[in-house]
Amino acid sequence: MRSLVLGLVTLFSVSAHALTVDSIAFDDKVTVAGKELVLNGVGIRKATFLKIKVYYGALYLTAKTTNSGAFLGTNEPKQITMQFVRDVDAKDLKKTYKEAFEGANKETYKNMLPTFEAFNNNFTDIKKGERMVFTFLPDGVVLTLAGKSFPKAGDAAFSHAILNMWFINPLDEGLTKGLLGQ
Repeated sequence: MRSLVLGLVTLFSVSAHALTVDSIAFDDKVTVAGKELVLNGVGIRKATFLKIKVYYGALYLTAKTTNSGAFLGTNEPKQITMQFVRDVDAKDLKKTYKEAFEGANKETYKNMLPTFEAFNNNFTDIKKGERMVFTFLPDGVVLTLAGKSFPKAGDAAFSHAILNMWFINPLDEGLTKGLLGQ
């Protein structure tokens, strides 16, 4: 079953480019779990007080919206695609995602920590130009890192909790606004 889900996530991606930002092209549509998702917005993740560009992120939803309340907590498929513009080591990725996960899920963090830590262990060093994709499904989340898909993790609640990282107490509000097309 896991192989089928991973294959469908990869196989049904549509590759018509809609938006190019700083020479990085993002598809205007992708198909996930049989549903067509549209590009909602693109943002830039900046880190540290120096505002160093780390990646460009694109949010795909079943319908465009500028309000995260319209899709957070729903069981519709969603996807976030990130194109890295600098190398980031696994240690920094794991630390940053753990901080974001905890900040976005204060009430449920402790209960989901074992699942999150297993998921977080999938992160490896990522190089400039590589992509990371989070595919949010009604029954879990699939991570694809530099073209390698990992088994689906968690359940609906975990999928929602991972997505929350970009929209509830986000580490970079500018990125959030871009993802929401604001």
